[in-house]
This record gives sequence, C-alpha cells and structure tokens, in this order.
Amino acid sequence: CGVPAIQSMLSGLSMIVNGEDAVLGSWPWQVTLQDSTGFHFCVCSLISEDWVVTAAHCGVRTSHLVVAGEFDQGSDEENVQVLKIAKVFKNPKFNMLTVRNDITLLKLATPARFSKTVSAVCLPDADDDFPAGSLCATTGWGRTKYNGERHVAFPPTSRVRGWGCLSSRRLQLGPTGLFLNFV
Repeated sequence: CGVPAIQSMLSGLSMIVNGEDAVLGSWPWQVTLQDSTGFHFCVCSLISEDWVVTAAHCGVRTSHLVVAGEFDQGSDEENVQVLKIAKVFKNPKFNMLTVRNDITLLKLATPARFSKTVSAVCLPDADDDFPAGSLCATTGWGRTKYNGERHVAFPPTSRVRGWGCLSSRRLQLGPTGLFLNFV
C-alpha cells in the first residue's frame, strides 16, 4: 500500500490553491465522490479493495458513486472504475458545528480492481509517531491557476507550505483556511 506505480513530482513550494499538476497515476488511492449526474463533490481515499475513507461533512449516501482511476475530470478517455456504495459508516460522534470526528467509512458494493492507477493508501499503526515538522502532502481536484480550468486534474498535489504535520493534530481545509483538531 501507499507506493504508487508512478512517482509524484513535488517541488516543495506548492500550495493547496495554485498547486502543482500531478503526474498521472501518482496518487492512485485518491478517488472522487460523485452524485448520479457525475458531479464531483468530495475527495476520498481508497484504503483497501473494499473500503474508502472520507470526511463525514461530505454527507455521503448509498446513492452516491465512488470513481477510481480518474485523473482529468474533463476527460471521457480514461479507464475509470465507477463503484457503488453498499454501506455508509459515519462517525456517530461527528459534530457539524465543531467539525470534530469528521470521518466516514464507505463499504463498496463491489471491490475496486487494483492497477497502475488504482491502489490503496497506507494507514498508520496505532503506535506510529508523526513528529512536528514532518512533511505532508494533500491532493484533490481544483485549479492550479487563478480562474484556471477545473478540468486540470489533481492540481493541489502539494505540501502545505509553512505547515508540517503536527504530532497530535490533523489539518483540515475549510472555506476560510486551515483548521486544526478536526479528526
């Protein structure tokens, strides 16, 4: 897990907005949540062939779809896997006002097929330590340039400039910036 068939290219100077384009297949665990019309509304991570983790604030329902292997959301040429959701397990302690415990697990109705562009991210062990100052990366679909096209895929594959991983906190991007202690 956690080792893409294709390596990413990060400069170390990227930001979440105005980030860098990713290399096709370099973040194979990133999958998209879409409604029945194909509208992308949240990013999640494949943690096994059968399981996906995402944020509780996404409001996932079993009628939504998980799309794996997508790189350019404006392209119909990609070999994507459209996967149905069998069950949604939202953290019962999730609080929308504080956005604490913001996690949901999704059980897929059929397993994802692992390939060069679809694989699982590694989950840390309970005793893993992430010292302050550890480098982090975040990925998603968005714009790499002001007013740029959204069809550019994975643009914010970047380190969060000025932020390292914090030993006992998680970073969360909200409408007004980064927030701590969300998970």
